[in-house]
Amino acid sequence: MLEFFDVCIIGSGFGGAVCGAKLSEAKKTTLILEQGKRWDKNAFQQTQDVKYLKEIYEEFEGENIKISTGRCVGGGSLLYSASSLRTPSSIFEQKDKDGRRLWPSIYNKGSLNSYYMRVEKKLNVKQLLWSEVPKKDGIFAKACNAAGYTCDRLRTAIVNCRNCGFCHTGCKFDRKQSLILNYIPDAEKNGARIKEGCKALLVKRNEKGYLVVYKDLKSGLLNEVSCKAVIISAGAVQSPALMLKSKKFLNNLSDHVGKNLSANGDMFLAGYLPNEDCEVYKGKAQGCVTYAFWEEGFVLQGMGTLPISATVINRIRFKNAKRPFYWGIEMKRVMKEYGKHLLGIAVIGLDGSDGRVFLDENDNIRLSWSMSEKSRKVFDKAIARAKEIVESIGGELLITEPYQERGEVVTVHPLGTCRMAENITDGVVDANCQVFDNPNLYIVDGSVIPSPLGVNPSLTIAAVAEKVSDYIVQKFQE
Repeated sequence: MLEFFDVCIIGSGFGGAVCGAKLSEAKKTTLILEQGKRWDKNAFQQTQDVKYLKEIYEEFEGENIKISTGRCVGGGSLLYSASSLRTPSSIFEQKDKDGRRLWPSIYNKGSLNSYYMRVEKKLNVKQLLWSEVPKKDGIFAKACNAAGYTCDRLRTAIVNCRNCGFCHTGCKFDRKQSLILNYIPDAEKNGARIKEGCKALLVKRNEKGYLVVYKDLKSGLLNEVSCKAVIISAGAVQSPALMLKSKKFLNNLSDHVGKNLSANGDMFLAGYLPNEDCEVYKGKAQGCVTYAFWEEGFVLQGMGTLPISATVINRIRFKNAKRPFYWGIEMKRVMKEYGKHLLGIAVIGLDGSDGRVFLDENDNIRLSWSMSEKSRKVFDKAIARAKEIVESIGGELLITEPYQERGEVVTVHPLGTCRMAENITDGVVDANCQVFDNPNLYIVDGSVIPSPLGVNPSLTIAAVAEKVSDYIVQKFQE
């Protein structure tokens, strides 16, 4: 017998988990489909074992772009740095090259404040004390000051951190406020059902609203569920892919589906400081941020990293080295040395949304990135400023291969591929994240964010989800 729910949510990250908690609280029967599996503090591993990392991360690689996302109940919240920043108000006033405002008019300075407050309370977001800032970030702040720039403590969703250094593989101590500690248990307490290991394949219109076709990844069986409303929260890669696969079963999809992919200006840089013991592998993943370069289109943050990320993914090396250090004993030696003297720097900025998610002839997901002059200017300026900061305390900025040698972007903050807009000509969903011409079909995740944010996006995605959830609940009551 075909099951029926008021709402089916596809994905359980910062969009899906928030919507699941709020709609189930409003007594709406709620099903959440998640292709990843459940993890908790007892299952997380403090390791760089590639087999484990492939279980919790989902990697997408395309032409000039690599994207890393979470694949678990709770989505990327299990693996993120927990940096929780409000989007600067100027972002909501951004315009495109034709002078069109990117954000719908209801979004402006202050319009998300009450929703930010809800999320911050739920996730226990607080600004770090200087005594809580990791050593590496203190050195980053010192370097900023030496170069003549201000630097401040981050606001994070971490309570009584153990400073073990494994934020990006799952917190074994439940100190990082992942969604499995708040919104997801709230949803289940309110009666929401979560099916892990289930991948949505199609969304179709039917007489009751929508039919969602999904695959149980363990058994391989196909299943269907009927619902009045669907909320797609699968992220900026999977959400547009699902929309494209479902196109012939839906009404008049916008041409913007899959386009306008932003990497949120992400780039990892690293400095080598021979006179400092930075402890880059220890402590919180992030602790400091400088907004000194906001008018230039980016922020810089201190960044911890695991050895495998520094050497294999970003392939850092000295300028005079003939090749990166990433093999055998040599790699171990260099990782140990970098652990003492490496200063990680995260760039987050306002790129040109130069990417695209699309399907090939076999419906496989494909990505591409065509670097615009806007993006190149932001990245080049960020490299120059990071170099200035590192050299101010006697360091050397290292080469990170993806951008500096190959023109690639690597991001953990993909945005924009189903962007919200005032009309279907300019975007995929309206200001309430409802898909144009498809009543009760919503997309609520990073894909609807219509511009790069220039800061970590999790708090803003969750705030938008809080706002949209209120709208959906109200609409159910009409």
